[in-house]
Amino acid sequence: MELKLYHTNDIHSHLMTYNKIIRFLADKRAQFPHTYYVDIGDHVDRSHPFTEGTLGRGNVQLLNEAGAGVVTIGNNEGITLTHEDFNHLYEDADFQVTCCNVTDLDGRLPENVKRHAIEDIHGITFGFIGATAEFTPFYRALGWNVTDPVEAIRAQVQAIKSQCDVIVILSHLGKFTDQRIAAEIHGIDIILGAHTHHHFDNGDLVNGVLIGAAGRYGEYIGELTLTFDGRQLTAKSARLVSTDELIDGEEDYYDQGRRILNEVITDHTLSLPRRLYSASVTTALLARELRLFLEADCALINSGLIVEGFEGPGFTKYDLHKMLPHPINPVKITLSGRELMEVIAMSMKHEHRGDIVKGFGFRGDLFGMYVLDNVGMIQSERQFSVGGRLIDVHQQYTLATLDMYTFGRFFPQFVQNEKEYIMPEFLRDVMMMALNRR
Repeated sequence: MELKLYHTNDIHSHLMTYNKIIRFLADKRAQFPHTYYVDIGDHVDRSHPFTEGTLGRGNVQLLNEAGAGVVTIGNNEGITLTHEDFNHLYEDADFQVTCCNVTDLDGRLPENVKRHAIEDIHGITFGFIGATAEFTPFYRALGWNVTDPVEAIRAQVQAIKSQCDVIVILSHLGKFTDQRIAAEIHGIDIILGAHTHHHFDNGDLVNGVLIGAAGRYGEYIGELTLTFDGRQLTAKSARLVSTDELIDGEEDYYDQGRRILNEVITDHTLSLPRRLYSASVTTALLARELRLFLEADCALINSGLIVEGFEGPGFTKYDLHKMLPHPINPVKITLSGRELMEVIAMSMKHEHRGDIVKGFGFRGDLFGMYVLDNVGMIQSERQFSVGGRLIDVHQQYTLATLDMYTFGRFFPQFVQNEKEYIMPEFLRDVMMMALNRR
């Protein structure tokens, strides 16, 4: 018997493309009855108004339409929803959800999530084990505990290998972790990967384990061809199908999201321009509110966060979402006076002003200029102040800023310093607080 195992990953709510994938899978089932489909996480991305308006449950309905059999979670499912919303995410799922390395702080799995999923697929017993990346401080702030995924997978393989003909790891862990798992853990047949947005045209064979990965945003659908002699897997191969080759179809997910988010926040006439390379009331308002919300000494953001400005009355949740679509959380960082002066001096160089930024939760295009709040400076004398008082190099200060700055690319000072991640509020929630003050 020959079986086709299809897989997607890191769709990130590119729903027009996913609509093509749904039709592709339906066509394949009509042509070839021995098919099965899995998704490897980050299907949800709250930068899309449909996902924002349904808090990801609309994505689950699309996975139902696609005929998914088993899925795992990515960081966008796990850390961009509140604890309660994540617990409700898969209530209406027609598929199984597996993730073996996330529990609540009492050791309970999230609702509707299993450490592994065992499926009889055309007479063959498949064991699926899902795992997701260790974004420990973010999960912890939301009331979840995330553990070492490699050890969690190892334990689950041992637990189910005697029950299964084939073991498949659904890994939202990244390319190099997948290769490590294949090399170190005996008993795995297939790893389907995600998270680092990589792809393998014909799979990657490591220690006899076939690793598949299908890029990002629905650019590809992964197809594994598995050949069986009885219940014994005798051959396996992988290829990618480019969705560029598939015919576009009609979809109205964006309009559905706009209708869901059509709640007016304020009837006041607003002028909130987008300016990348000069000061604006919009970024000043956001930076100030961020500082006040976090009860910090000062604040730092970048102007590119404002993706679209707004002029006029009747500002809605949809307008707010267009302005700040990013799943970025605030963070409060404790710095010495010397470190804070270093950060201010670095920000004044605006080294990333023209950069096209991808990832880190950023869903805009250009990075733009840094914007500071409650900070003063006399550049010619290299003097910096907070709240009108010169910074004391020996004193500690708190800086309200963005989680995207804490991953090492922008300010190395932020990597090791004490940080408090503020969850589940996004920057658009902070902007709503600012507008409610007016």
